Amino acid sequence: MATGQEVKRFGGHTVFVNDGIFSPDGRWALSGNGDGMLRLWDMATGQEVKRFSGHLGGVYSVAFSSDGRWALSGGWDKTVRLWDVATGQEVKRFSGHSKKVTSVAVSPDGRWALSGGWDKTVRLWDVARGREKWRFSGHSERIQSVAFSPDGRWVLSSADKTIRLLDVATGQEMRRFSGHSEWITSVAVSPDGQRALSGSFEKTLVLWDVATGQEVWRIGGFSELISSVSFSPDGRWALSGGQDKTIRLWDVATGQEVKRFGGHSEEVQSVAFSPDGRWAMSGSSDRTLRLWDVATGREIVRMVVFDGGEWVTLTPEGYYLASQKGDTHLNVRIENRVYGIDQYRSTFYQPRVVEARLALGDGETAIAQVLGTEPQPTIQAAESIEPPFVVIKSPIDGTAFSSETATLSLYIEDRHQSLKWVKVLVNGRLVSGSGDTVRDLVVVPKTEAPTLGSTGLSIPPGRRTLDFTIPVHLDPGENVLEVLAFNGFSEGRRTLHVNWEEKAEEAGSTLLPNLWILSIGVNTYVDSNISSLSYAGADAHSIVQAFQTQEGRLYRTVKSLLLTETSGHLPTREQIVDSLDYFRQASQHDIVLLFLAGHGVNDERGDFYFLPRDAALNPDGSFKKSKAISWRALENALDLPAKKLIFTDTCHSEGISGKKHLKTRGVDNDRLVRELQELQAVVFSSARGSELAQESREWGHGAFTYALIKGLQGEADLFPKVKDGKISMKELDTYVSETVPLLTNGAQHPITSTPEGYVNFPVAVLD
Repeated sequence: MATGQEVKRFGGHTVFVNDGIFSPDGRWALSGNGDGMLRLWDMATGQEVKRFSGHLGGVYSVAFSSDGRWALSGGWDKTVRLWDVATGQEVKRFSGHSKKVTSVAVSPDGRWALSGGWDKTVRLWDVARGREKWRFSGHSERIQSVAFSPDGRWVLSSADKTIRLLDVATGQEMRRFSGHSEWITSVAVSPDGQRALSGSFEKTLVLWDVATGQEVWRIGGFSELISSVSFSPDGRWALSGGQDKTIRLWDVATGQEVKRFGGHSEEVQSVAFSPDGRWAMSGSSDRTLRLWDVATGREIVRMVVFDGGEWVTLTPEGYYLASQKGDTHLNVRIENRVYGIDQYRSTFYQPRVVEARLALGDGETAIAQVLGTEPQPTIQAAESIEPPFVVIKSPIDGTAFSSETATLSLYIEDRHQSLKWVKVLVNGRLVSGSGDTVRDLVVVPKTEAPTLGSTGLSIPPGRRTLDFTIPVHLDPGENVLEVLAFNGFSEGRRTLHVNWEEKAEEAGSTLLPNLWILSIGVNTYVDSNISSLSYAGADAHSIVQAFQTQEGRLYRTVKSLLLTETSGHLPTREQIVDSLDYFRQASQHDIVLLFLAGHGVNDERGDFYFLPRDAALNPDGSFKKSKAISWRALENALDLPAKKLIFTDTCHSEGISGKKHLKTRGVDNDRLVRELQELQAVVFSSARGSELAQESREWGHGAFTYALIKGLQGEADLFPKVKDGKISMKELDTYVSETVPLLTNGAQHPITSTPEGYVNFPVAVLD
């Protein structure tokens, strides 16, 4: 990239993309990945919305049914699987291949599934019955590619050095296309069924006349083998991709190369057109799925998947959308200095720019539409917004203190920008004070802080260099100290681990923290157009009860404010807003807990709103923002130096309304959790992505809260092997993450975000 800036993936963390296709309506993209997953991507937002899990080993080929309701996949585990796209659940499994399945296709009428594998067979499957209809064993080598004709009457298969045309009714060979001198790697049929296109190991691309089996044209001169070919929806254009790392656009009538798309760093495994022909998609061994503008040849976005299920969707300018920790797997290299792209999060985490890029194609237009016409930073100019340089001069890492107080000596410098704020955290808790003077800085009360979310450290305007000391209070045992410095664009960080070793006579003398709970559950809504929930109120009640048992044990006192239909405090907008100051009573040594159960929505900008009891919908189906609780209001209430726990269950399966075509948007749980990360809080969300939360009469709760309560009651006492009578935050996370998918048959997967500076801590003590 320009000026030496380069965005890279950390080695060993990414997942191969073996295949990628568009849904028939263009709304979705489906990728087959090396980790055994199929992933469904929203082409309007760039977000991963669903994972299809079941294959044991890599998924090599994926296909959609013509109505988009079903997906077909073939993989390393020798199986072909049919999936319900709406739920992500496996519907049928076709077994019979003795080696891996490399290519699959669905007939236009959806009756038949076609597969080819390394056992040298082509098989046709009856989708309704799940049975093999016929098997063709005429190829002498492993099958690389199969395809249906547009009318569904015949299929093509490629393997050895030939393409075979087979009758769907009988499985008999009707025609053979010969001419390649090496293995044929990919074959495609034109939309009118008159032409076939093939690519091969011999580095040639051949167009065939289907009726005669004769070559129409042949193109050689490729430097490497061709891996994949595809026709445009109108049949005028074709794509090829291969080991030379490029995608090429061809004029089918003339065989002339029209355009070349460059950018992949490894072999291109798959190519496909969007249904309208505007976009091209490519999957590659460089672990990216990329979208291209066919007219200009420019990259629009790329999707990258990492081990553990994290992902990033990234524009060429560096703006991105990511899962909870997806951006921690990418870095920016400036000369010999390397920074995590998450350090640029405030500048480049821009889901709306990604969305505009997908809608408009052009980067400059998309950025201007979202961020304005003023020049905006791009990742290519990352050096000018390089993160501040942070040094903890003392103490050194691993220092053991004999008293509660430690003094940090810090040096912070920014070569290009003025410093905007500095945060100092102890075990995830913001350091604050009340007028204590420190060198170069003054610790001021939170209410006087010049910038929302600051620690209260007031920085003189225009300063690029700071050299100061600040006292901090430690917790008994291990402490993680973090220093964060922000220049308006990027964040510099430094972390230190120290210990406070309490003397035996002092052990137990440390005051327990108070726990402050604000628990909100909304079952019914005044606006009858908003669907009622059954157990949101019960969830809010039960969470309070579960933590109240810890008073005098883990917490000095447990104070709670409950807003439900039966609590005496209705969860109306006015009542919720008035209650948000409740947490202001907490000290920096206390813990605050926010629990939300009810309907949540994202507006047209993607901002989160919680719907109180008196929320209302407009006639067009959009929600009235004046009647909803913005996340900004909740964020302000939680901008505290105390340790914070947040539980959200706001994406219920009933949806906002039973009416169709409403303009409300379901909650993007990944984005919500990511925005909450700025609060330095531990966040438990009931589901990931756009998954919907489940509730049941059997549980008497939502699945998420049911698992939380069971975990707090002792089921989460998992580590060490001998139960220690305590439930730690990590144990609760593990238990809930494993239990909820079991309760919901894989439909719901909670996610938890824990700030890096948090030491694992107990949340419940058992009898």
